Amino acid sequence: MAALILIFISAFVLAGFSWLLLGSRFSLREAGSDNDMANLMAYFAAYIPITFVIVFFGIGG
Repeated sequence: MAALILIFISAFVLAGFSWLLLGSRFSLREAGSDNDMANLMAYFAAYIPITFVIVFFGIGG
């Protein structure tokens, strides 16, 4: 359970840093603030598998 929480927290932090560095690269919504949130969630979804591998190979390694 702790590993799952670590995966979600680290994915969210990495998504936030990516959004700050890259900005809203995708046009997912019409409104500006909705597009920012949609981009943040897209970055979050992209980082879930990456952090999964890092956490479980880090714990098992």
